[in-house]
Amino acid sequence: MYEHSVLKIILILLALAVYIVTVAFNAIAGSGLLKGIFLQNVGNISNKYDTDFTPAGWTFMIWNVIFAWQFLWLGYVLSLICRRTDVGWFYLKPNVFPVSFYLVWMLNNVLNIGWLFLWDREHTIPALVFLGAIALTNYIVLFISYRAVFIHGDWLQRLRKSDLWLIRIFVHNGIAVYTTWTTIACLLNFAVVLTYNGGYSNSTSTTIALAILTFEVLLWFCLENFVFDKYVRYTITVYPVVIVALSGAMNKSYNPASPGPNGIFIAVLLAVACTLFAARLVLVVVKHCKRPLYGSVLFQKTSLPMS
Repeated sequence: MYEHSVLKIILILLALAVYIVTVAFNAIAGSGLLKGIFLQNVGNISNKYDTDFTPAGWTFMIWNVIFAWQFLWLGYVLSLICRRTDVGWFYLKPNVFPVSFYLVWMLNNVLNIGWLFLWDREHTIPALVFLGAIALTNYIVLFISYRAVFIHGDWLQRLRKSDLWLIRIFVHNGIAVYTTWTTIACLLNFAVVLTYNGGYSNSTSTTIALAILTFEVLLWFCLENFVFDKYVRYTITVYPVVIVALSGAMNKSYNPASPGPNGIFIAVLLAVACTLFAARLVLVVVKHCKRPLYGSVLFQKTSLPMS
């Protein structure tokens, strides 16, 4: 008879509850309702602290995609409480979602709410620190999940292949969308601080933010394809988010008649992001066909790594 872990079930439910509260706070902050909680809506503050890197308003609709995608993987994790494998309840064995995964995720949500209040009160420097912490905890959550899935990858591939793909699609790609967007938002907040607190010109602040983004995109392309391939091979949502963000910035700030240095920078970086995305898709398909991640070692039906 397999036994449940009451503590881990509580942790899963708590992670879901904290996320629901986070989404509720974001909805309130974005709509401008309940003035007793927030003084103004997020969009108005973004307009006040405008930069050449600030994308068009429609770009921020990506938050709806982000929030919906996180609900998908949380719903999937919740379903594991009711499902069994040959070695135990699925949310326990294999330990694909360790305790640290939920703890860091909840910390990320608390930071998200904290950022809303700091941004609402126009504390731009503390808001930048919180946004950086949000992005960092997203990276940590992904690291924890990638490592856990890699450890149990052979077992999942042989006995729960559909679940392996659900984790890749819902968890890894979903959190990657959130991570990429918060990384870009952090750079945008950095440009705001440089301009409105540091005394730099709008043009210079935007150029610095774009240069950092360029470095990060190129570095990530090298890392994901040649260093961390065995962990992140099927995560492909990074570039679409970059493309959406740059498209929004170009839509708002680019003037075809007189584009300016940053307008050209954005256009070139957008072209680079599209090219890297196409190359990434080709590499993933080729590696999937010629260099499968798992299957080289035969495992017994109930064998699991000791982790």
